[in-house]
Amino acid sequence: MAYFCKKTVQNMKKYHILALLSAVLLFGACEKDKESFLQLDGENSTGPLLEVGQHETAVRFSSSLTGRYNGKKLTAVRWYTGPRAVSTTVKVYGPGSNNGPGTVLYTKDVSSSVRPFSWNEHVLDTPVSITGEELWLGIAFTHGETGQTIGCDAGPNKSGGDWLFTADGQWRTYIQRTGESVNWNIRGRVED
Repeated sequence: MAYFCKKTVQNMKKYHILALLSAVLLFGACEKDKESFLQLDGENSTGPLLEVGQHETAVRFSSSLTGRYNGKKLTAVRWYTGPRAVSTTVKVYGPGSNNGPGTVLYTKDVSSSVRPFSWNEHVLDTPVSITGEELWLGIAFTHGETGQTIGCDAGPNKSGGDWLFTADGQWRTYIQRTGESVNWNIRGRVED
């Protein structure tokens, strides 16, 4: 009887060790599949009150931020929306200058799929290759009335986190325009 109990305890130890190793391997595999995001913002706090008309908000990810994802793909853009705008378009731009983005790499009207007062995600029809150069992720929208369409965090502003293009025809940061220190809730999902 003692031999049987001793053998059972030895087998149970083997199974516990096997279960522990399996859990470690499974956790490691999950970590490899973990999503990565280009992101400058924190949690959604509010949104700027923008007038009737066309606006575009964008986040500029410098080459120092995109460099660690060199060789991967931008597969989706995620953003926080307040009230639904008349129209909404997702845009991805290549490297530009300090005063604006470069060439449009991707654009898609997503007006019909936007869910108000929530995080939205658009999966790019064609992923954009990340080459280590800067990327701009933009959300363009048209207001039929004054509204808080794009979400932002509570700040403080991070360099590149708050670009705004409006009817004045210029890209300038929101902090330059208003003195408010925030970052747009716009993120890019990165995958292999």
